[in-house]
Amino acid sequence: MSETETISQEEALQKLSVVTADYVPEAVWTVGGAFRYDTALLAFAKFLATSLGVRCIDTVAGVPPCLWNLDYYVQRRPVPLNKFCDMLEAYAQLGIGVTLVFDNPYLTPEQLEDPYGALLVRTLYERDRIRKNSVCVASDALAAKIREICPQMKVSCHYNRLIAETQRRTAALYNRLAEQYTRVALHPADGGKPSIWKELKQPARFDIVLNDPTPRNHPLRRELLQLLAAMRVSPYDAELMSRRADLHNRVGETRHLAETLQRRDTCNLSRAETQALYEAGFRSFIIQQQHFRNEMTLLWDIFQCMFSYSPELINKHALIASSAMAEFGRPKETLPSGLKQFSFSQSE
Repeated sequence: MSETETISQEEALQKLSVVTADYVPEAVWTVGGAFRYDTALLAFAKFLATSLGVRCIDTVAGVPPCLWNLDYYVQRRPVPLNKFCDMLEAYAQLGIGVTLVFDNPYLTPEQLEDPYGALLVRTLYERDRIRKNSVCVASDALAAKIREICPQMKVSCHYNRLIAETQRRTAALYNRLAEQYTRVALHPADGGKPSIWKELKQPARFDIVLNDPTPRNHPLRRELLQLLAAMRVSPYDAELMSRRADLHNRVGETRHLAETLQRRDTCNLSRAETQALYEAGFRSFIIQQQHFRNEMTLLWDIFQCMFSYSPELINKHALIASSAMAEFGRPKETLPSGLKQFSFSQSE
């Protein structure tokens, strides 16, 4: 009888490294969906940490609904502070940082004084026991406000800041923003423009969005952000809803045709483009979620962005994906209940 072979954790990681060796092996991953798809994100993060090891989520990004952020579809309700704190702790237990994404670039002076947004920022810093949390903003004025509220907080620049920019986007503009912010996210369309990113002085300071489904030459992207900002203030205005639907229809005639929906037509970066950015020194990659209506689309994009699916490894990547999805079918110790937020006590 032969003894069962045992190997160390280091040896196991060495054997597993083959699944990422051909594609951005040292990439740092930020995944959107926090405070929206937390159940799926936590399950997937635990799977990567315990069953794979050669890929991990470094940071999750998202924010409870407030005046400082945008919702692309349904206007969500604010989250109770205790639930927000619970999620911060759940991610901290996995060694995952949290980035609050305040992606509204059209804030008024009155909105900058929003007490709920300020409370979220202070709580994020006070409960950051692993020192990986940060905020990402699309407004220079909001950045200044947050530095006033919490001077120690790391503040990065969201790509909506570049969408709202009326001047021509150039490497000089990006380099200037890198002097103002801890990190800067490239406009999703600029990840496919070597003429811009090859001129960036510190590629390690920039974040690359891999999976934005918007057409690269979207003519009305800035107008959409302005409309979403108005809907945040007036969420039940039917006229705004009608204008949003009309805007989508105006740019969607070819986008919805399957035969023309190719990766190069959208801001989804190809693996060749991603690899070129990696070889140029970019290491931080974002898998965003704000354009998606459900977590299954986000999970699909996570698999597509994190693994190469090269012919010689596609069987291994398919096994990883199917094993990860099997985590969602595991038996649970508690049954779902609409009463879970209530507490009951016996009184005499």
